[in-house]
Amino acid sequence: MENQINNPQPAHNAKTTTGMIFLVIGLALLFKHIGFFLFPHWLFSWPLILIIFGLYVGAKHNFKKTNWIIYVMLGVIFLLPNIIPALGAGTIWPLLLIAFGVHQIMRHDQRWNGAHWEKRNDSTTGNINNI
Repeated sequence: MENQINNPQPAHNAKTTTGMIFLVIGLALLFKHIGFFLFPHWLFSWPLILIIFGLYVGAKHNFKKTNWIIYVMLGVIFLLPNIIPALGAGTIWPLLLIAFGVHQIMRHDQRWNGAHWEKRNDSTTGNINNI
């Protein structure tokens, strides 16, 4: 004789997840206010919220879309001066310009076709003999 008991697990819905997020944030804010734990000053800053939002957007789409990277990178850029005081705005912006320049150089032979990046096959890029 087989006895199978099917106890389906209750599905977690968006309200449960949202409630848990608010519970954790509320407890952390309460503990910070009463001095129960030592939290760094940057833990409750808007750049960290931007990073968390970017990770949420990425997880929602299984990190297949790349728009989450923009949120995370902007959050990291504005959070770094809070974590490492030597990195101020005078250091961050030149580093961003250098990173963007390297990015453009590395993708000089690609173009956006509306859905994804693809290699260019025209004679003006990558062929030194035509000059």
